[in-house]
Amino acid sequence: MIGATFLLAAATGHVMQSVGPRPQLGASLVASSVSRETWRNRVEPREEPRVQLISKTVLRNPPVYHFATDPGVGIVPATVRTSGDQFTSSLSQPMPLKTGAADCGHAVLSVTPAGDGLTKLELSAPCHPDTKLTIRDASLSIAGQTDKSGAFSAILPLLAPTTSLEVTTGGSTIAQVEAAASGLDKINRAIWVTDGQSPLHLNVYENGAQFDDAGHLDVTEPRTPETSLGGYMQSFTSADGKRIEIYTAPKTLTALKLQLEATLSPDDCGKPVDGRLMRMHGTGTAAMPITLDLPACPSDGGAVVLPLDGFESQGLTAQK
Repeated sequence: MIGATFLLAAATGHVMQSVGPRPQLGASLVASSVSRETWRNRVEPREEPRVQLISKTVLRNPPVYHFATDPGVGIVPATVRTSGDQFTSSLSQPMPLKTGAADCGHAVLSVTPAGDGLTKLELSAPCHPDTKLTIRDASLSIAGQTDKSGAFSAILPLLAPTTSLEVTTGGSTIAQVEAAASGLDKINRAIWVTDGQSPLHLNVYENGAQFDDAGHLDVTEPRTPETSLGGYMQSFTSADGKRIEIYTAPKTLTALKLQLEATLSPDDCGKPVDGRLMRMHGTGTAAMPITLDLPACPSDGGAVVLPLDGFESQGLTAQK
């Protein structure tokens, strides 16, 4: 259990205004060469505002954090591959076909390399249109759904050099394939698994980025695997409703900061939030559980943050 005290501050917006020269009210705006008739027929200048608005920029103020501390969780060896991260039970016998689908054909599952540590999974299951799926390996499971023709595809992260991927529906296997991962030695990964309604999210700050800078990544600003700017994030939902957030970065990117952050709301204040944090570097995966007690809500809102070690560490721990 991670105990902590928190300094809270509202994350509010304010308006920055750029202004031009202040107009001189009541001053003559007519040059000396203007004729008497023109001067007589002139229109008196209208009262102008004292500050002329040229541009308006709405800024999002970064929240002020006080850091949670971890008094007792030590390093988990990075070479340990855990088995406690599975979210689905063991599989039963193959599922019978839907009524009237006896001649629709068996499901076909294929995988294609899609980048370092990534595979493109494609399923054709004409016997299972509009059907909820579970796709799992030895460590994670994600939820999916076929379309009306029984097709499903996704770009999935692989956590081991060779991975058995199973697709199930209703607890029964409909397809299975072996997937080989390339380029795992070129990347690092941090994986946060928590309840689907948890306010605690994985945030990454690359190359000295601050809150809301271009190098600040989370599930709302994830980039894509094709990015040349640094790392990227993926998010999935597990078969039992958990949220999975995965950050992947090239191993050459070491100037980064990893944090778990939560913006407080009346629905979450005073409650514990928990999850499982995994980190993969090379072919090793380390994991640890995290539980954080959120404080009572202040009147003006606030945010909390739990800093994490960077990838240069040889284990996985919350910072002291």
